[in-house]
Amino acid sequence: MGGMTEPVSRDWLDSLAEQVNQQFPDGEVTVSSGHSPSGVYHVGTLREIMTANAITWALKRAGRRAKHVDFVDDFDAFRKVPVDVPEEWKKHIGVPLRLVPDPWGDCHESYGDHRLASLNEGLVPLGVQPDEQISGYDNYQQGVFVDQIVASLDRLDEARRILTEVGGRQLDEHWAPVQIMDDNHNLRTRKFSGWEDGKVKWKDREGQTGTVGLDEGKVKLDWRLDWPARWAKFKVTVEPFGRDHATKGGSYDTGAVLVDKLYDGKAPFPVPYEFINSVGQTKKMSKSSGDVLTPKDALDVMPPEILRYFVIGSRPSRTLSFDPGLGLYTLVDEFSKVANGEATAAVAYAHAGSSAEMIAQVPFNHLVAVYQAARQQPVEVKAILERTGYAEAAKEQWPVVERELAFVHNWLEKYAPDSVKFKVHDELPDVKLSDEQRQALTELAQAIEAKKLDGQGMHDAVYAAAEAAGIKASQVFQVIYRALLNQDSGPKAGWFLASLDQEWLVDRLRLSK
Repeated sequence: MGGMTEPVSRDWLDSLAEQVNQQFPDGEVTVSSGHSPSGVYHVGTLREIMTANAITWALKRAGRRAKHVDFVDDFDAFRKVPVDVPEEWKKHIGVPLRLVPDPWGDCHESYGDHRLASLNEGLVPLGVQPDEQISGYDNYQQGVFVDQIVASLDRLDEARRILTEVGGRQLDEHWAPVQIMDDNHNLRTRKFSGWEDGKVKWKDREGQTGTVGLDEGKVKLDWRLDWPARWAKFKVTVEPFGRDHATKGGSYDTGAVLVDKLYDGKAPFPVPYEFINSVGQTKKMSKSSGDVLTPKDALDVMPPEILRYFVIGSRPSRTLSFDPGLGLYTLVDEFSKVANGEATAAVAYAHAGSSAEMIAQVPFNHLVAVYQAARQQPVEVKAILERTGYAEAAKEQWPVVERELAFVHNWLEKYAPDSVKFKVHDELPDVKLSDEQRQALTELAQAIEAKKLDGQGMHDAVYAAAEAAGIKASQVFQVIYRALLNQDSGPKAGWFLASLDQEWLVDRLRLSK
């Protein structure tokens, strides 16, 4: 696609900032994002907003004046009823999102305001607030786009030609560059029928006709013209957008010609991005479905820097799969490893959104197991860390560990797969043993009493006990998990046994009540 280049550096943020500075060497850089409050704002939405935010951050880090402007398309029509909204809201289809009543009571002035508030609740703790957030509805009510509407209507044939020749669209004879809101705030009942003496002429479904002035806030540009009109009016320099808009002849290509020929402006530096999908899915997340994770939900189970790194750590051209289950289990440790290696712009950006350190130098999978072995008691977590090779972290980073435990707790409650979950039972479960298994447990208890054993020592002691009793080690491991967890499998036995209070463990292995 013309004008689009992929950053060649592994550190795509710095490379892209350098390209922008070369192409636009003077003045302040305006980086734009845009979205519609049509449904649930989910983690996938963050790629639009956070990419713009990260580019702005990278430009500022390079010494450039830059700002992130976020456009909220709340003058868009309500198109369909999402699954979390009463079906009766179907009567509001066609009404601007800003004017649709709030289905959840009087907590917000409108449906659009409610959706936007939920997004901002996630952006604030994530540290991704834009420098400006601009309402499309307010823009039109204030006459911000009057010049662009006039240009579109005065040069309607040119707009039609561009959309046909550049975009390859087959426009019918009734196509119009504007939508007209009726007296009931619906954008779908009145059709454009002409432009005369500075007024837009319309005709409705019943055959009634009328005119509307551009100063009444009832005339809205078709979205294919609204986007380039925004570029011209706000002098947008850089804009990320979904790959679906980046196809040959797509909305970016047509917008680039429209902004030049109709609005005397320039197309921004394009940053097309792939989507964030839910793990196992090939389609992007949908705002109208009820099975998506909001940014606020995600921040219950991971600190801000992890979510920032997940979105920005890969260049925009890579499709991302969001997995709050085992994916998070590995993502935290991946981030810790990268963050302690070569300094990159993506890692620096990830940390830029947090005022306090949130990830300890303890592998996340280990902390998950320790938290469960400690029966969710922070004091016991600290003691187990000291016993299992993380004494320094327990001493030097304890406030960080405590903060991270809140994420561990929520993750175990909400998204952790059963394969990593376990519970140490204070009461002895009902365990049926053969004589050989009972002997093996007695042998193991004696070995633990005789010598303080670390994880490897415990592992070796299990095998020795099995050999002394004349049975397979697997039979001993199984009964250990049964006696301690009331399940047939669990965490790595050597480490797990070493993490437990040794007196308690010896009593349990002797099957004491």
